[in-house]
Amino acid sequence: MEDHNAPSAENARRRRNRRVLSGFALALAIALSAFLLLSASRSGSVWFASLWFLALLPALLCALICYIGDPDQTRSSNFYWQVPPALCTVVCLASIFLLHEGVICLVMLSPIWLVSGWAGAFAMRSQRQRRGRAVESSFLIIPLVAMMAEAQVPIPQETVTLTRSVLVKAAPEDVWPHAVSSRNIGASEGRWTITHNIIGMPRPRESVVVGTGVGAVRTAYWGDHVNFEERIVAWEPDRKLGWRFNFTNSTVQDYTDKHISPDGEFLKIDSGDYVLRPVSKDMTELTLTTRYVAKTHVNPYAKLWGELMMGDVEDNVLAIIKDRAEKTSRTSGARSTSPPPWVSW
Repeated sequence: MEDHNAPSAENARRRRNRRVLSGFALALAIALSAFLLLSASRSGSVWFASLWFLALLPALLCALICYIGDPDQTRSSNFYWQVPPALCTVVCLASIFLLHEGVICLVMLSPIWLVSGWAGAFAMRSQRQRRGRAVESSFLIIPLVAMMAEAQVPIPQETVTLTRSVLVKAAPEDVWPHAVSSRNIGASEGRWTITHNIIGMPRPRESVVVGTGVGAVRTAYWGDHVNFEERIVAWEPDRKLGWRFNFTNSTVQDYTDKHISPDGEFLKIDSGDYVLRPVSKDMTELTLTTRYVAKTHVNPYAKLWGELMMGDVEDNVLAIIKDRAEKTSRTSGARSTSPPPWVSW
């Protein structure tokens, strides 16, 4: 006897798979349209750090995929768990290879897109199980209303201070020159960090100071392309070095992530300093502080990434100075009478 149910079951499975693919295609089309609209907007950078883009959009896209992909409400919860990671993966790959987006932005977006996507997917499942129509009929109105509402809310500005310290087995006078300037930093110097080794942030290559004292200019070079200036505002040899950041070009943005400017609409990296505190005759506590201003509707989330990424950068820089200063302390027998090594004319 022939099994007439097999072809029917196979056709049903194919229809369901086509609906899932259709749902993903529609979601990607909406996401691409939103990206292009935000990119074309004067305030596009601000919207990329908005609650609407970070939380509401992925929730609605995942809900839409689940609505189209499970018309008969027969799929298990595994389907709803799998949709957000699948969407994030496709969006990230498309962003890298088609839109040439930076990895940093995608890494920052992915966790909140995943959580918001799961919230949207299971909200849709719960709503449909109750036979409600409120969510199903709101795909068009919710994004527009939410976007207009968020646009009316003032963007908070919060000054954040990030500090890291390290103990150096060297006197302050051995630490100071390396805090002021570090030439020819090797690829093996510093420490392993998530930001540098996994995310791909360029590592410091050298820092060069022109002049001495307040008013001197230090130029920092990262990797092969990134450079920026630091205007010296505090100069107390063996005690404190302070500066204000001066981003005279777009290399930081060009070679890290085009949506994250260090002096832009939702982030301003402002100032920094080293403080050297003698702990004993041959031990110094070196503290590096960076101050920046966060200007988004998601400052708590942005600060978490600032703590990780800027903290990694500070830890790496301190490790370089520590290793070099301790080597100087071990090998120096007498102080050199030549001009200080941090001065470049």
